[in-house]
Amino acid sequence: MDLRGFGRLFDFVRGVDRKPASSRIEFRIFEPVDGETAPRVEVRAVERPSSPAHLPLLTHLERLDATEWLVSSLTTFGRTVSSFLPGDLPSYARVYHPFDSNDASETLFTWRELAPTDDYLRDGATAADFAGRNGTNSVARVGNLHITVIEVLIEHLKLATTTPELCYFALWDGFGEYLLPPGVGPKLELPNRSYDVFYGPVEAARTSLSDISWSHRSANLWWPADHAWCVATEVDLPWTYVGGPRDCIAAILADPRLEAVETNALARW
Repeated sequence: MDLRGFGRLFDFVRGVDRKPASSRIEFRIFEPVDGETAPRVEVRAVERPSSPAHLPLLTHLERLDATEWLVSSLTTFGRTVSSFLPGDLPSYARVYHPFDSNDASETLFTWRELAPTDDYLRDGATAADFAGRNGTNSVARVGNLHITVIEVLIEHLKLATTTPELCYFALWDGFGEYLLPPGVGPKLELPNRSYDVFYGPVEAARTSLSDISWSHRSANLWWPADHAWCVATEVDLPWTYVGGPRDCIAAILADPRLEAVETNALARW
């Protein structure tokens, strides 16, 4: 059973109906008729809101024109950094996801706190293995950016775009706790991945894209309308790539609240 299948099973147990809702609703308007004192009832159709109620800052994207930048840029899968985000940005950083303690303390650890040397960073395969098996009761989440990291990135990225009020957020449609019903489109189709796309201000990056209240799910791709930068949290990776202006990436690399290293578009990781 794939991840989406587990999600449907979970919803069945919860008694949730995931059938697509009608895109239109009807409501009654009371209007007085000329020469009458009593109002009459008129039924009119209006469009149903295009995003779930718990996403106040986001709206589901119904036309994919804004995603053409990614479609034309991301033509390979998993080969280089430019397979995950556009390769024409000035500078790039790899931001490591913090380790969760997996206990009630909710303590976060950095990679260097858990590893005595930098050997675990010699290649992507070694680092990915260390993220899940490191001799401690902690793991670095894959495909999901922790809210504390998102908050710091927002600080830097908001200053690096001329369109902070209009950004796009793409969520892989294979997560089990998916917030949209099956059949909702259109989809952003990239190599090996299919996404639903929302738009809103850059601050909407902190919004959880999960229909489970206790589970925070970050967007897998987010970028501003002016294409100044792009953030890519690949589904299977315990780190996130950020590409953008050199001064912005330099600030991300220098921020002590983040654990990040410089990379480039042609690097394997």
